[in-house]
Amino acid sequence: MDNFISILRDASSPEELEQYKVQLFRENVRIKTDKSELEEMYDQLGIERKKLEETRKEIENERKALNQEAREIKKELQEQRKRLEEDTIFFEKKQRVLEQSFRQLDLDRQKLETEKKQFQRMREDARNSAPRTRPLEYRQGIFFKGITNQLALKKRYKDLIKIFHPDNLSGDNDTLQQINREYEVLKHDLGIDRKIW
Repeated sequence: MDNFISILRDASSPEELEQYKVQLFRENVRIKTDKSELEEMYDQLGIERKKLEETRKEIENERKALNQEAREIKKELQEQRKRLEEDTIFFEKKQRVLEQSFRQLDLDRQKLETEKKQFQRMREDARNSAPRTRPLEYRQGIFFKGITNQLALKKRYKDLIKIFHPDNLSGDNDTLQQINREYEVLKHDLGIDRKIW
């Protein structure tokens, strides 16, 4: 500024002075314009700084949220891994039990096959060696098995009626009817009258 004042004092003519004034005015306008631009840039920089600070805070909050989420995911992953290990152990135990069961089932099947073959051989042997049954023995059924005479038939019939009569505790109508059917068949086979007693 002192430099300009000395230049204005040293001006030799009014035109030169006028020229210095115009130059000074232009310089002043340029400085004001630059100052205005600088202030605008400073304001813009302040706005950008605030935005940057807000962005930084948002990023920090997101980072904290991501860290929290990562911890939760890690915890859940550990729990799932633990459950998976338990399930694997349980599955292996079940598989061993199943394998043992299949082995036992196979052994039982082999044993059953052996017993079946033995039973078939015994049945064939019994068929070949057993005497022919008499028709009476074949028709006796389950209630009068082994009965071959009239007295034994009557006694067995009375005993069965006492046991299976519907008025008794262990009585049963269907069983009594079966007894009566077998009795009638045997009576006929033995040639007993209708009225025995």
